[in-house]
Amino acid sequence: MIRKAVLLFAVIAVVAQADAQASRNDEQGVRDFIAHWNAAYTSLDAAALAQMETADFELIDRFGHWIRTEGPGFNERLWALTFKDIYHGKPGPARAIEGIRFLAPDVAIVQARANHSDGVLLDDGTRIPPFWEIDTYTLVKTGAGWRAALLNIHNQMTPGTEGAGEHVPNASGAAPHEK
Repeated sequence: MIRKAVLLFAVIAVVAQADAQASRNDEQGVRDFIAHWNAAYTSLDAAALAQMETADFELIDRFGHWIRTEGPGFNERLWALTFKDIYHGKPGPARAIEGIRFLAPDVAIVQARANHSDGVLLDDGTRIPPFWEIDTYTLVKTGAGWRAALLNIHNQMTPGTEGAGEHVPNASGAAPHEK
C-alpha cells in the first residue's frame, strides 16, 4: 500500500511540475505578440509598433545601425519614417516564427524569418536583390503583456547574387577592397 502511495505521489509530482513549467513559459502569449507585431508591421501602423516596445527599446537594423530609443514618441517617429522613406507606403513581409526560447518565465528570445522575395529598391535606384532576414526579438513580459526590448535584424543572402545595378550592403564596415 505504501509503495502504491509513493508511486502515485511521484506521478502527481511529475505532472504538477510539467504543468507548472508550461504555465511559466507563455509560448502562446509570445506567438500572439508576434501575430500582433505582424499585423501592425504589415499595416504600416507605427503607433501600434511603438506601443509594443519597452521604454528602453533598442533596434539593430539590417545595415548594422544600433538605434537606442529616446522613448515611445521616438519609436513611433522611427517606424513612421521607415514606412515612408524606406518602404514607400508598401508593407514589408510578415515574420514567421522559427523558434522560441525562454530564458526566464518573463524573458523570451524569438527567431523569426521574413522573405523579401522581390528585393528592395532604394531611393538612389540601387536594388537589393531578393533576400530573407532572420529577426531576433528579445521579449520581456510586463504588466501590460509581452513587449520587445530589442530587435536585431540579420539579412541573409547568398554572396555574389547581386547583378548589374544591384548592391548587397556591406555590413562589416570595411571597404569592399579590405574584405
